[in-house]
Amino acid sequence: MSRNIILLIILGVLIITVMDFLTETENLETQTTHNLPSGHWQQPLKPQGPPPEHWNETEQSLNPESCGECHADKYEEWKTSLHAHAMSPGFVGQLLTYDTQSANDCMECHAPLAEQKQAFEKARVQGKGHLPSAQGLAAAGNSCAGCHIRENKRFGPPQRDTGVTGQSDPEFPHSGVFRTADFEKSDFCASCHQFPQEYAINGKPLENTVAEWQASPQAAAGITCQNCHMPDRKHLWRGIHDPEMVKGGLEAKYDNNAENARFTLKSTGVGHAFPSYITPKVVMRAVALDQQGNEITETAVEYVIKRDVGYAGGRWLEYSDTRLLPGETASLELGWGDSKHIRMWLDVYPDDYYEHEVYGDLVTSYANGSPEKRLIEKAIVMAQENNFILFDTIIEKME
Repeated sequence: MSRNIILLIILGVLIITVMDFLTETENLETQTTHNLPSGHWQQPLKPQGPPPEHWNETEQSLNPESCGECHADKYEEWKTSLHAHAMSPGFVGQLLTYDTQSANDCMECHAPLAEQKQAFEKARVQGKGHLPSAQGLAAAGNSCAGCHIRENKRFGPPQRDTGVTGQSDPEFPHSGVFRTADFEKSDFCASCHQFPQEYAINGKPLENTVAEWQASPQAAAGITCQNCHMPDRKHLWRGIHDPEMVKGGLEAKYDNNAENARFTLKSTGVGHAFPSYITPKVVMRAVALDQQGNEITETAVEYVIKRDVGYAGGRWLEYSDTRLLPGETASLELGWGDSKHIRMWLDVYPDDYYEHEVYGDLVTSYANGSPEKRLIEKAIVMAQENNFILFDTIIEKME
């Protein structure tokens, strides 16, 4: 069994363990206290069951397009998010080779509804699992219902203008909504973004984002995940794939003297490790330029910011962890030599681990022309297209 398949199986087990942990440790369980009911995040999610017969077709639907008929702004925002594209080519390309249970485990966060798992399995049995048009509700990925609907009941945050919580008027569409402040707490994100300590590598879970936030200045100041990733309740969830989001969380400084130029990067606005999780790689780079402005390649230097893990000898190992915690800095220096100009910049590779450690292996192991291989090939291209550059600056030597 390859390390990539083992990783995905581990992630499925971790997700189930996290869901059980969250359910067991909820302190305020009932709707009478205006908190989410116990089991809201207990995986696998139960089927919704038949909706009330008197509801119209839109009220009964779990499709995000139906939600968008009344919540158009949230629907349009969600469509641009990675949540909406959680059933990505790279993800589906792997699911096609799994048994039903393994596929369901991996869908707990990517397409969590029981109805989505059923829809994908139906498409796969028909040999059409690779086609979004055949995946039915599963193609929506992590959509509105994944967070807001349980047993056909609607749940959401406090009323925007008044802060009112609790059950709204049952005469409203889909019998109203139960409003709770739980939607505004970072714990709400933990079901997919915090793995348990018992599966840690070198003392840290593979995904440790909520724990990192809990130790951050942002948490101490009352800044939650939603404040940054859902500003003004926008359903965008921007992160490492978004240049503006990344740029807004960092501060870049450049200094030079007679001997060298220095590039310093500080994590000023990121409320967890930068980057969180093992997937991204960020590289600080510098290279001297000749009189024509061409790079003198032999002068190039770099500093890699990444959590580097691997599977060897039957276990997972952490080779290095150079990520920046909130407030930490990293620096890169390059001497002038005979040059008068040095270029310094930041390369961001959001999908580095998947591109090189997962997709790189799978694309050689899948049969030529197979649907799964075509999906992985597409995923590699998409990963490469997601790369971007920040803080690209040319430093001139002081005379």
